[in-house]
Amino acid sequence: MPPVPADLARPEGRAIPYRWATPGQHAQAVLWLAEQLQHHFLPPAVEVWSQVFHEYQPELWEDSTGICLDHADLVRLAQRVARSLLAPGLDPPIYCEAARSLAEGYEYVGKVAASLRADVAYGLLDPTPQVMALIERMEVGKAVAVRVLQATRR
Repeated sequence: MPPVPADLARPEGRAIPYRWATPGQHAQAVLWLAEQLQHHFLPPAVEVWSQVFHEYQPELWEDSTGICLDHADLVRLAQRVARSLLAPGLDPPIYCEAARSLAEGYEYVGKVAASLRADVAYGLLDPTPQVMALIERMEVGKAVAVRVLQATRR
């Protein structure tokens, strides 16, 4: 997974608990949230972001550039929207680079397992219980890998 951008990690500035923030600060946070996630979702209305934001009630961060959320809250809010019916058109769902990397690894291991099964079928490899167990184990996770790779298409 690429490093979290410095401006999204734990932001500089002062933390404002949700309950102490003003309505204006809440509105700024909702607009910031929509801006940060605009490339992950088909454009839902600001009301969708507002609803999810107010249900989750994250801590806000204020500095000289304005209001933002920390990276962990941003990810959690995106996942809430992804799981809800509020934004049915995801493009793509939120998967980090680490998930994509693992999926690529599972895809490769699945191809190796298929090749080994072919070798067993042609008698090029002795089908001992250990070899067959290894091949079966290598095939685990293939369906999840396919889903992640499809969702993070490049």
